[in-house]
Amino acid sequence: MIQRLATLLVIVGLGSIATADSMTRLGCDSDCNLDGQVNVDDLLNIISNWGQAGCNTSQIGVDDLLLVISEWNRPCHPFMIDHPLGIEVDFQAEPGFAIIRATGLAEHTMGPFDGSTGCFNPNSPGNQNDEWRIPIIPTATNDPAVSVLDTLGPTALYYNGVALYNPYDGGSMEAPGNICMDDYNGHPSPDLRYHYHQYSPVDGDNGATHSPIVGYGFDGYPIYGPWESNGVLAAQSGNPLDECSGHHDDLRGYHYHSVSYDLGVQYGLPGDGFPWALGCYRGEPEPSNFAGDGGGGGGGGCNGCASVMAPPPVCNCLENIPAYAPCCLDWTTGANGTPDCYAGAATYCGWSP
Repeated sequence: MIQRLATLLVIVGLGSIATADSMTRLGCDSDCNLDGQVNVDDLLNIISNWGQAGCNTSQIGVDDLLLVISEWNRPCHPFMIDHPLGIEVDFQAEPGFAIIRATGLAEHTMGPFDGSTGCFNPNSPGNQNDEWRIPIIPTATNDPAVSVLDTLGPTALYYNGVALYNPYDGGSMEAPGNICMDDYNGHPSPDLRYHYHQYSPVDGDNGATHSPIVGYGFDGYPIYGPWESNGVLAAQSGNPLDECSGHHDDLRGYHYHSVSYDLGVQYGLPGDGFPWALGCYRGEPEPSNFAGDGGGGGGGGCNGCASVMAPPPVCNCLENIPAYAPCCLDWTTGANGTPDCYAGAATYCGWSP
């Protein structure tokens, strides 16, 4: 019946099917009860409130009916579900929030991190059993309760359920460009959380058009890939990015952009693209995402590295090798019975002074 109604409305000239807002933010415009899907409940809502205010509009009419039809039974989100490789990302909704449950493991190849391709990391990606809460409608603010650049661990979520961190590793060094990562710009931390610090390549996002949504900040604003238009990075467009790595346009509203270190270098971006993803929140982030394991949490390396001037990527490597773990707090050459951190770094981490 719905398909016949859609066909009839187009034939009689009442307009074309509208584009779902799930392409530009989290949720569908015609999901009147915000349960994450458009179905008969929303159709009945439209019909019962015809000509009156309802379903996020001041006066329900034909355009709203067309939107219900165009979004009928389609996902109101870009999160990866039912992936053939068995990557589990579950999307549910409750009033005001999307509930994302995920393993934190990517659908693409992770690693190798055994040094065979020049990247050694003693940690391995592991199941995180995550549950995240993302606001469906962001609450804009210039004074968020959480500072992205001061937050260790996840600050946003990719469409595949992998966490996105701020630009720093646990030793306060910029991770992109300094710490080895796999072909998808990810690596695992000591708590076995595989994560990104920058844009991770997405199939089809080749710079021909505006990038798709790749994830969401914990404030609910979408994160797009690096491209603004054909061959133009968002960071170099006529619509400049703010300090949060976001900007506003008429189609998408306010949104963030992410970029990789490699693209930053290739296109000569200031700071090689820093902060590569979110520099701050433009909305109020959901506090439960920072509560600890499975609800945010996660750490990114060795807290002692910066204070003793040990190279953070080496520190992150050695702290998981028992004989060399003290190097994170005492970066020495082996005097007075201490481990020779320089030798360990060269042997296990591929480091040279």
